Amino acid sequence: MIVANMSLREVYDSLTDEKRKLEWKCEALLRKAVKEIRQKGVYPAWVMYDYKVPLSNNQYVVYFYSEQPYAGVMGGFLCVVYDNYQRYMIKWTEGDIPEIHVLTSHFLQRYKERFLEDPGLSANEVAVRYFTRNHQMHPIQIDERINKHVALHGEYAGEGFLVPDGFCFKLSGEERYDDGKIIRISLFTTFMRTSDMSDSQREAIFDECMKDVDNLKF
Repeated sequence: MIVANMSLREVYDSLTDEKRKLEWKCEALLRKAVKEIRQKGVYPAWVMYDYKVPLSNNQYVVYFYSEQPYAGVMGGFLCVVYDNYQRYMIKWTEGDIPEIHVLTSHFLQRYKERFLEDPGLSANEVAVRYFTRNHQMHPIQIDERINKHVALHGEYAGEGFLVPDGFCFKLSGEERYDDGKIIRISLFTTFMRTSDMSDSQREAIFDECMKDVDNLKF
C-alpha cells in the first residue's frame, strides 16, 4: 500500500506495477460505463467505479467520461491515498522523466468552487473533471508578480501550470537515483481562474509564455 514515507521511486514502481491490472479493469467495465452514460442523457456525463488491488490494497477510481453525446467515451484511473485524514488523488505519467501528479484536497475544493461551481460534486468527481478537461498543462515559472508569497516556499514553489481552465499553483520536487533514473513530483496546492487573477499576474503569465515563443527555433 502507498504510504507517506515511501520514496518517489517506491510510489512510482507501485503504481506502474499495477498499470496492466487497471487497464484490464477499464476494458472490463467499458461496456457497462457506456450504457450508464447513455442512460444519463445529460452531458458532460461520467461514471466511476471503486477498485482495490487485492495484493497491495491500493485504492483506485476507474472513471469514464464523455463531454458530448457523440464525442466518445474516455477512460482512465486515479489512485486515492489517505494520510492523517488528508485525501490525495494521484495520476502518473511515463516517459524519459516520469512524473507523479498529486491533487490535494484544498486544490480540489478550490477547483470546484472557482471553476466548476457545483457544490454537490464529490472529490472523485472533481478530480475526474479536472484531469479530463485539462490534458495540456503548460509549465510556468512563478515569481513575486504571480505569487507574492513565493519566497516563503523556496525553490519548490517556483513553477505552476497554465491549463485550459485556469492556473494551478504547485510544489515541485524530484529524486535522482544511482542508476540515472529521475522521478518528478508535482503537488497541486490551489487553483485560480485566470480571469480572477490581477492584471499584473496575468501580465506575468503572458510574459512567461512569450519567453517560450522567443526560445523556439525554426
